[in-house]
Amino acid sequence: MRISARGLLLLAFTIALSWMAPAAAISISDLEITHSKRTYFVTFDVLIDAEPADIRELLSDYRQWRRLSDTLSESQLLRTFPDGRQRIRLRFHSCALFFCKGIQQIKDVVTRPNGDIVTTMVPEHSDFASGWERWQIRAEHNKTRVIYHAVLVPGFRVPPLIGPWALKNRLRDTLIGTAKKLEVLAKPVMAKSVQ
Repeated sequence: MRISARGLLLLAFTIALSWMAPAAAISISDLEITHSKRTYFVTFDVLIDAEPADIRELLSDYRQWRRLSDTLSESQLLRTFPDGRQRIRLRFHSCALFFCKGIQQIKDVVTRPNGDIVTTMVPEHSDFASGWERWQIRAEHNKTRVIYHAVLVPGFRVPPLIGPWALKNRLRDTLIGTAKKLEVLAKPVMAKSVQ
């Protein structure tokens, strides 16, 4: 029996699909990004099909962060303080429509006793005038609920009118992409195919 070139292509495509990891099954409960003047307020609530301990490990280890974002080009530990706080440098390069920007964040990262991960911007070394983030990680029905809150004040100029819209869309895409990657990377069998 001879198989046509089209048949071979279809067979190869079917085999490739069978080897691919299934799409992430995140469930977004809330995603809101608003701004007032120069301040951006972010709320993101997502249910991820993974164990809380695995999600917490990925989010609390700055060396893993480059695996969670396509726009992050550098994640480096600068200093560990006696109180356990870590000062991290992050470098991003991101574009939204015509608005492209290389961004540096220097922030202090703390894991609280309840497991929340909290970051505070260090404005004198960052492209942000101020800001903070909080990641809450909770077990929920054999899954993990991740709740992210942030208040961010860019220290760079955001072009009026279209700029805030573009920045909010980029933040939204980054949060959704991060949640999907968290789910894939937190599953040991799937993580090997992503590395």
